[in-house]
Amino acid sequence: MIQGDILTIGSRLREFRLRTNIKMPAVAAATGIAKETLYKWEKGTRPSNLQEYFKLKSYIDKTENKLEIERLDLEDKKHATLGLPLNGGKPAIPQMDGKVAAGTIIITDNEPQLIVDRITAPFLGAAEGVVEVVGQSMEPTFVNGCRIVISRLKDYRMLHWGLYYYIIDTNWHGIVRRVYQADGQNSLSLGTDNPDQLKYPPIEISLDQIESIFKVSAAIIKY
Repeated sequence: MIQGDILTIGSRLREFRLRTNIKMPAVAAATGIAKETLYKWEKGTRPSNLQEYFKLKSYIDKTENKLEIERLDLEDKKHATLGLPLNGGKPAIPQMDGKVAAGTIIITDNEPQLIVDRITAPFLGAAEGVVEVVGQSMEPTFVNGCRIVISRLKDYRMLHWGLYYYIIDTNWHGIVRRVYQADGQNSLSLGTDNPDQLKYPPIEISLDQIESIFKVSAAIIKY
């Protein structure tokens, strides 16, 4: 294992410096290894001094661990909830007091905002936050109490029929539904997934009754 690590220490050093923007003189000062030697290792020369190799490896390991801890500390200090302005593409606003639950609409400076729980998940793409599903109308797809990941839809022409969206009406009520084109002009048909379609029938809503639409990209379900 040491043999393979020695062969790759140069490329690891190069990637480490690119990622952290730490200059070679600083690495040399911290490890006691001549910067000329470190440059040679970066260019592919195999370390011949095991003591120096272990010094560099230990330095990189400790520095990376420290930076990761600092990154996690910064994540923890971020506000747990955000306010997403419903009108326009304005950036999310950190909720300062944290007293308002996700899914609530608040008005700040005459600007309606949807409160969402913050989420850090780059693999989900343009995810802006999380809200809770209430009720049984979308079971078994979205059970009562599960959480959905949403992002603002800037243009209603981007709707894809049959997909799930989080709809906020002009009464500030939010629901998740499967969206279809309605028979009426300037209207949408909001379908439910519950097999009991008599109890949870689809509804038609005009665009004038909709305040905002969010795309649903994922569901978070507790088992």
